[in-house]
Amino acid sequence: MKIRSKRDLLAACLWAGAAVAAVAVSDSVLLRTALGAPMVFLVSGHTVLRAIGVRTTCASQHLVYAVGASLAAGIAGGFALNAAGFLTPLGWALWFWAVTAAAALVAAVRRDTPDLPAWPAPARVRLWQGVVLMLAVLMATGAYALAVRDEAVHREFKYTEFWLLPSAGGESRRITVGIRSAETQPQRFDVEITLDGQPFAVFRSVAVAPGDTWAREIPVPALATRQTAEARLYRPQDNRLYRSVSTLVPRI
Repeated sequence: MKIRSKRDLLAACLWAGAAVAAVAVSDSVLLRTALGAPMVFLVSGHTVLRAIGVRTTCASQHLVYAVGASLAAGIAGGFALNAAGFLTPLGWALWFWAVTAAAALVAAVRRDTPDLPAWPAPARVRLWQGVVLMLAVLMATGAYALAVRDEAVHREFKYTEFWLLPSAGGESRRITVGIRSAETQPQRFDVEITLDGQPFAVFRSVAVAPGDTWAREIPVPALATRQTAEARLYRPQDNRLYRSVSTLVPRI
């Protein structure tokens, strides 16, 4: 028996809309995965098959074709979103929504849209088999969500950048000292600057959070000779030298 209803197209559009809403308003990896994975691997391809009129003889064949069409839509979306500079979770959600909605509209207005293949009779599933299946799905989904979260917070290298440069604005007799943190937790540093080996400026207990940048532009007294500025970065807890940089002071 063939399925003539096109309610599957409405369901696909509603699912796509729910995926966009989940990405737009929630940061939950589990919710995004639960709604986004079917869009990426099945739903969008299903509507594309219905739109272009591909006839399939059985449910398994239709599912295989739908997966292939979904992957093709995803590859095309990668090129399109990269060209638009919108390779973000929201960009992907909107792309699959647009593909699904457009394909569903075409399939709905076509008079010769092929019927869906008949689904096989449902197999008898015992209670313990259903429980085991649900546990397997939950474990796989949880493992994927944890992997995504760990990848987002993982930092392969923990380090702190430190620099001493002539003024970024090209002004003479000025130097700029800066710190950028790629550590995993907030740090405090002491900064000492010397001119030709003589103490010139000191900054104590400079607090820098992960991902933040601290910078100061410092005027230097004018002298007839070329001066060399050196900056040293210390950790207050052990007073050990952590970084050392130097630069020539721009003359007038």
